[in-house]
Amino acid sequence: MKRLLCILLSLGMLCGCGTAVESKDAASSQEPVSYSCRVMDYYDYAAPVPYSEDADDSYYDSTLFAGDSRMGSLYLYGTHKNAQIEYVTSLNLLLIDTMPLDNHEDGATLMDVLQSTDKKNIYLLFGINEIRNQNFDAFNAEYQDIVNMLRQNDPDVNIYIILSYHPRQVSGLSDDQLSAQLQMMNGGLIDLAMNNHVYYLDTDNGLDDDGGKIREEFVFDGLHFNPEGAHAFEDYIAKHTVRSENYVKEVCE
Repeated sequence: MKRLLCILLSLGMLCGCGTAVESKDAASSQEPVSYSCRVMDYYDYAAPVPYSEDADDSYYDSTLFAGDSRMGSLYLYGTHKNAQIEYVTSLNLLLIDTMPLDNHEDGATLMDVLQSTDKKNIYLLFGINEIRNQNFDAFNAEYQDIVNMLRQNDPDVNIYIILSYHPRQVSGLSDDQLSAQLQMMNGGLIDLAMNNHVYYLDTDNGLDDDGGKIREEFVFDGLHFNPEGAHAFEDYIAKHTVRSENYVKEVCE
C-alpha cells in the first residue's frame, strides 16, 4: 500500500512538471503583434461638394479664382478683396496661353498665372464660350493638362472645378440645344473631377430657379452676374468648401 502511494505521487509530480514546461514553451514561441496603418480618403468625388460651414475671410488669403468673364463678376462685385481673381473676357480654353488677362497691362495670360501660383485653393470656371461645340474632346484634353500642371506644381493643392451654370439664354442656341450642350460639357467636367480626385461645384443646385436656369434676378443679360448674383455666387462658394480632415483618416489594422 505504501509502495502504491509513492508511485501515484511520483506520477502526479511528473504530470505537473510536464504541463508547466509545455505552457512556458508555447508562450515563448508567440510572435509579437504588429499593426499596419494607411491613409484612407472617404470623400465622394462623384458628387458635388456638399454644404459646409462658411469659410472665414482668411480662407481667401490662399485662394485663386480663375476663369472667363463669369468669374469676372467676383472681381467687379465680390467682397473678399484678399482673394486673387483673374479672368479673360470671351476666353477660349484652347487659347489660354495667348489671350491676355483683363485688368492687366503687361500682357500676362491666365496660363502664366496658373503656372506660377502658390495658392492652396484654386477655383476654375471655363466653358461658356465653347458651349456651341458639338465635340468637347479638345476642351476636356486642355482642361486635363491644366489639372496635371497644377498638381505637378503642388501635389497638395485643392482644385475646385465649377460646372457651367445654366444661363437664361445664349445667342444662337435654342433652349433645348443649350440644355443638351451644357449637359454634355458638365458631364465631361464631372468625369474629369472623378478621375483626378478633384472637387466640383454645381451651382445649378442652389442658384437656379424652378426651371433649372440661373435666377433672373442674379444676371443682367441672362448670363453674367450682377452685384446681387455675384454676392450669391460667392456665398455659395463659402458654404461649399471641403475640409479634408473630415474625409481623410488614418486606419490601422
